[in-house]
Amino acid sequence: MNIWNQTGRMLAAATLTLAGAAHAVDVKVTLTQLAPAGGVGIAPLWVGFHNGSFDSFDAGYAASLGIERAAEDGNAAQLRTIFAATASGGVQGALPGPPAFPGAVRSLTLNGVDVAGANRYFSYAAMVVLSNDFFIGNDNSTQFDLSGLANGGKLTLMVGGAGHVWDAGTEANDFRYSLANGAFGIGGGQTSANQGTDEHGFVHLVTGNPYTSFAGQDLVPTGYQWGALDFSSQGAFARVDIEVLAAPVPEPATAVMLLTGLGLAGFVVRRRTR
Repeated sequence: MNIWNQTGRMLAAATLTLAGAAHAVDVKVTLTQLAPAGGVGIAPLWVGFHNGSFDSFDAGYAASLGIERAAEDGNAAQLRTIFAATASGGVQGALPGPPAFPGAVRSLTLNGVDVAGANRYFSYAAMVVLSNDFFIGNDNSTQFDLSGLANGGKLTLMVGGAGHVWDAGTEANDFRYSLANGAFGIGGGQTSANQGTDEHGFVHLVTGNPYTSFAGQDLVPTGYQWGALDFSSQGAFARVDIEVLAAPVPEPATAVMLLTGLGLAGFVVRRRTR
């Protein structure tokens, strides 16, 4: 009886190993900038795949240090550190290149993502430029479930635009310290990280024309046209495609080892039966 129990355990372990290999897929994330010419840019997009236990922020509450640094400086390094420490088995990355301005396309391929299990949920975050602490991201950690893509396919998200941009509530909106002013013909601007005035507020959605309430309006040229920058009157200003590529085939050595082990177990069972 014991040999059958042992063989059963070996079969179960082999099945789980092969199942894990089948579900560990390559995932390509592509951001396509859809804002109108002269519209806002998007800092390098941070993405994370996890089991649902990681929550980057919650509306109505103070932003984490990771979101603060990402939203104020376009730097996701702190967010990555928090994710690595709290999302057990999580997979993450940041799309390469400079901030994505209208028409830009950025992409990143991540390997070994278990979309059917440990990495089935998707989170993202990135600063909106020009701003002091505007950002895009999802406050519901289980909003995007990729388990249905285990055998391939693509999920498309429309992000940003009216009602879909967050204010981190960490830095006062002030053109004297906002990021990327020069790219939009506005004077002043941030010259070092974490330079603005602390706001001590909470994460909330940006409503109305996003820039009319900024301090330091004297830095804006007379007659400045806000149309392209006014995302409160626009649809989504980016598309994010999450594409599951072909699942990696288990390494030959691993497959041979599993089959050899199972064959040996069967041989032992036959000997014991006789």
